[in-house]
Amino acid sequence: METLRWLQWLHQQLPKRVYKKAGKLFPALLEMLTDQSDKVVRLALQVISILSTSKAGLELESAENEPEQKQPGKSSGAGTPGKGATPRAHLNKYFRLFLVELLKMFDKDRTLLDQKGSFIIRQMCVYVDARSVYCTLAEILDSRDNLSFASLMVQVLNMILFTATELYELRMQLKDLRTQESWGLFTTLYHSWCHNPVATVALCLLSQNYEHASDLVDKFSNVEITAGILKEVDKLVQLVESPIFAFLRLQLLDPQGHAALVRTLYGLLMLLPQSGAFSSLKDRLSCVPVITTVQRDSKCKRAQGSVVPSTVSFDELLDHFVSMQQKHSQAKRKTTAQNVRTNAFAGIR
Repeated sequence: METLRWLQWLHQQLPKRVYKKAGKLFPALLEMLTDQSDKVVRLALQVISILSTSKAGLELESAENEPEQKQPGKSSGAGTPGKGATPRAHLNKYFRLFLVELLKMFDKDRTLLDQKGSFIIRQMCVYVDARSVYCTLAEILDSRDNLSFASLMVQVLNMILFTATELYELRMQLKDLRTQESWGLFTTLYHSWCHNPVATVALCLLSQNYEHASDLVDKFSNVEITAGILKEVDKLVQLVESPIFAFLRLQLLDPQGHAALVRTLYGLLMLLPQSGAFSSLKDRLSCVPVITTVQRDSKCKRAQGSVVPSTVSFDELLDHFVSMQQKHSQAKRKTTAQNVRTNAFAGIR
């Protein structure tokens, strides 16, 4: 712990010299995240965040990129983020590298993910900022080859998003969607959240995109409904009954103005087996004043000040969701076939 505090002090005195050694420091800092002591993990994350947001690092990187930028016909690409991306100009290259390595650690060590994953992510959201952490993780997960881990990680991130006090401001940005930046945040998360169908529906409920949420639930007829998905729907129903979704429950008082919301909740109800979550959601829907709300031609009201920008196409988002679920289905069938062949050969031996 004293070593970590010394590194913080040293960076204050000699930021550029310490940053130049960051590549050698990061492996040791990552290893410290597995320590049993939360104090050690917290200090290691503080040092990582200091290095990742180091102004000295940005200055050195800018100086390295200047010769390339001056060459005719060449552009660094900085300041031109891709579709749905959000600018993170205050972060240097080590921030993304850290999150890439962190996901690799979680993938290899699921115990670390279960025991320390939530704590590590929440602390990083405090030391850097929740938007940068979530957008960068979403971009990394969107391109992951290990689809089962991506789905699990989205499930973890989604639960943290809905329950952690550290992410209150991020939830408010997603709930209102009043600016181009907030819509960019939504689309960035959406593309990655499609790894997990229930998390995608939850994201649309939080952002009050009820028409799209209803369309997503309709697509569940083409998704393999496993015990894991039913457990996630169960958790989503519990979230609907939590203070976070108080605004949603109050909107049920205006069923004609929020017909798609009622359709979405009824769709989730039909997915659930007879259980406590089923009874809870059924009781909630029985309080809806009028049941004429399942008409599909009824349009949902949007939050005041929330206008869908021309850059957001819900048809394209729905196509992406369907495509991602098809990839997951193909990956599951491939894994099942491999397991069958392995077991068959094992029986022969």
